[in-house]
Amino acid sequence: MLSSGQRLGGITGVLVAAILWGTTGTAATFAPELSPLAIGAVAMGIGGLLQGLIAAGTLLRQRRLIAAQWHFLVTGALAVAVYPLAFYASMRYAGVTTGTVISIGSAPLLSALIEYRFDGGRLTKQWLCGAVPGIAGMILLCLAQSSGE
Repeated sequence: MLSSGQRLGGITGVLVAAILWGTTGTAATFAPELSPLAIGAVAMGIGGLLQGLIAAGTLLRQRRLIAAQWHFLVTGALAVAVYPLAFYASMRYAGVTTGTVISIGSAPLLSALIEYRFDGGRLTKQWLCGAVPGIAGMILLCLAQSSGE
């Protein structure tokens, strides 16, 4: 059971991370001379190093279990390497609003589809009722963005 201080610390950490993450696409637009791939690589590198330092003790203690699941480690590492590069490229090419909405809006949909495919999770009517308006909203945003140029 978490103490109230631990709980508050966790909530604060998530809130700060959300605020910082929510500003990265906008901040990247103020550096148009930098490649979106360079921005993504720096973000991934610094973020990865910080996360590695924070988790170093646990990683060392669990190294045998991690090594036994090397294929998940490699898949996760590739996904983590590709995501920021794709995210910042989408900000550059589609604009901050469209890129952010598509990136963030598609994540839960794709996660559910991956779970359905690999873990046999069910796509419920409730999921469908949430997915359809989300997909429609992303499509409408893209159509509005493309016709507004």
